[in-house]
Amino acid sequence: MTAPVVPAVPSIPAGYAPVQADLTLWVTTPFAFLASPVVFRGELHGTPSWPAAFDLVELDTILEDPWGGWSGTTWTWTVPAGCAGWYEVTMTAASLSSGGTAQQLPCELYLNGSRYSAASSSWAVDGHDAGSCGQALVPLTPGDQLQFYVEPSYSTSPPGIAGQYPSMEIAWISA
Repeated sequence: MTAPVVPAVPSIPAGYAPVQADLTLWVTTPFAFLASPVVFRGELHGTPSWPAAFDLVELDTILEDPWGGWSGTTWTWTVPAGCAGWYEVTMTAASLSSGGTAQQLPCELYLNGSRYSAASSSWAVDGHDAGSCGQALVPLTPGDQLQFYVEPSYSTSPPGIAGQYPSMEIAWISA
């Protein structure tokens, strides 16, 4: 599948009537692009150990990536050629209870190797699971790379339970 191209703004020359090719350019192509915008959805089904540090979330189950931006070796999603614009990135993460220790588990979005945004996170009550979720609106250009990190305050691991998997979703919003 080739990357989509953001459609051009139509122009109507004075004195000319549109032909079928013009209508395709002005209507069909833009709607085809808008009907299937660039998206990515991935989850971590494994249960690695996360020490109390910045930990890269190595998403191992890719649910949706129609434009092929995901790399399972560098754990990054790269914006495809022709897909510049504003994107909404949503992250969620939960942890297993760490016994009698209060903990925090913020989700963090990295853009091109630098921290871009952190999801809100509150302290979990002693003996209960911690977690966070949040979103960020990000202006991206082709070649930009996104990574998903967590920063637990105490060594933990994700629950590995359906509905509680750490996940990242990326959706194109506008050019």
